[in-house]
Amino acid sequence: MRLGWIPLIVGLGPTIFGGHALYEAKVAGEKKDIALASLVEEQPAFGWYRVTDARYSLIDAVTLQGVTGATLPDVYVRVHPAGTPGSDEAPAKLLVHLEDQALADRVNAILSRAADEPQLLAENAALLDAEHVVEGMVESPLTIDRTDQKGVRGALGARLASDYLVITQGRTPAPIGRAIAILAAGLALLGLAALLLLRRGPGVGAAAGEEPVTH
Repeated sequence: MRLGWIPLIVGLGPTIFGGHALYEAKVAGEKKDIALASLVEEQPAFGWYRVTDARYSLIDAVTLQGVTGATLPDVYVRVHPAGTPGSDEAPAKLLVHLEDQALADRVNAILSRAADEPQLLAENAALLDAEHVVEGMVESPLTIDRTDQKGVRGALGARLASDYLVITQGRTPAPIGRAIAILAAGLALLGLAALLLLRRGPGVGAAAGEEPVTH
């Protein structure tokens, strides 16, 4: 592989993510209050929202296992309209994503044993039944973890709508300065790649000591 391809490949990631973070910070820099019905109808690709008439409770949580079998720090929870039971069977159109290893371990320990030890649900009702306001950033096609989503779909089945959204609870837009720094680093790597590729010039693919072909 030519040396110039390495910074080109490495630089694409921060350029894309930095550009997206900068755009997101400028466009979604202010938190908006929105109703659940409006959010799922609009299907925004990104944004910072507080969902005014929706709640989530951990009785509806899904935890995931990594390749080693350990519980991952990602907890996904079905969101329900405020005032309705958190464990109903209606297909959810919004999930909350929590990133908390201690919470994931505890919830997994409770829910995985609940079928054989149903008293665990009552003993942990304060944790599982408490309702929380939904507030955070919509996960975009660039930030959503598609491996996670495959696991979540498998766990929830018909209890998850086909056109659902995911909000990362508590997440806020990246500071503009950070977004600019990531974008600048990516552009610098792309510039280095272009310089290296141009300096190699034509004929770089010829083997060492090989005479150029003339006609």
